[in-house]
Amino acid sequence: MVQTKSDVVSLYVVEEQEIYREMYRHILPTQANVDLLQVSANEEIETLAQSVLEVRPDVLLLSVKKLDINTIKELEQIRSDYPKMGIVILLVFYSSQDIDLLRRLALSGEGGMALFLKQSLDKIDQLCRTILAVGQGQVILDPPLATYMFAGRPECPFLKQLTGRELEILSLLSQGYTNSAIAETLYIDIKTVEHHLNSMYSKLKSDPDFNNKHLRVSAARLYLETIGDFCQGDASLVCAANR
Repeated sequence: MVQTKSDVVSLYVVEEQEIYREMYRHILPTQANVDLLQVSANEEIETLAQSVLEVRPDVLLLSVKKLDINTIKELEQIRSDYPKMGIVILLVFYSSQDIDLLRRLALSGEGGMALFLKQSLDKIDQLCRTILAVGQGQVILDPPLATYMFAGRPECPFLKQLTGRELEILSLLSQGYTNSAIAETLYIDIKTVEHHLNSMYSKLKSDPDFNNKHLRVSAARLYLETIGDFCQGDASLVCAANR
C-alpha cells in the first residue's frame, strides 16, 4: 500500500529528559506514519508558542516531569492560536490542581489531545497510535488520569463500576478501535478483550434503559459525554462501532 501524505502526522517533540530526546530521534523516524520535524529540550518553556509557530506540526508532544503555570499558559496560547493542532502531554507527577488545568485545556480548541503518565506508554506502537489518533482529533486519557478528570463532572454510575483495564479498553473503543486493534495496542489476547467487553456490557445492562440499545455505542457515548468530548454527534459513534 502506498503511503499518502494524509496518512502521515507531522510531530514536534519537546522533552526535558536527554535520554528520551535521543530515543525519540532514533526511533520515531523509523515509524511510517510519523514525520518527526524536530526534538527540543524545554529549557525555555516561555518560548514554546513561538517554537510551535516556527515548526508548525500537526501534533505537539510535550513531555515533562511536572506541569507548572508557565507551561499551562503556553499550552493555552497554542490552543488559542492553533485550535486544530493536536497535543500529547506526558507527565511523571501530577496534582489535583494540574488536573483542573488540564481539564480546561482539553475542552478548549478543536484539535485532539492525549494526557498520559509517562510510565504508562511503554511501547513504541502505543505511542505512535496515540500520536495518530490525536492528529485525527481524538481525546485520549490515561485511565489513572481519567479517574481524576471525571471528578466534578456529572456522575456516571456505569463508569464508576469499571476497572482500570476496562476503562483503558473503553477509551480505545470510543476512538473507533476494533477488538483486534485494542488487543494489538494493549498487547493482550483478543479473547481477553472480549472478556472485558462482556464484563462492561453486563454492567451496562444492569440499567434497564440500555437493555434494547447498541451496547458498544452506548458505552462509548457515556465515556465521551463524561470526559467532555461528545461533540461530533451520534453518526461518528455509529461509524466507530462498525469499523
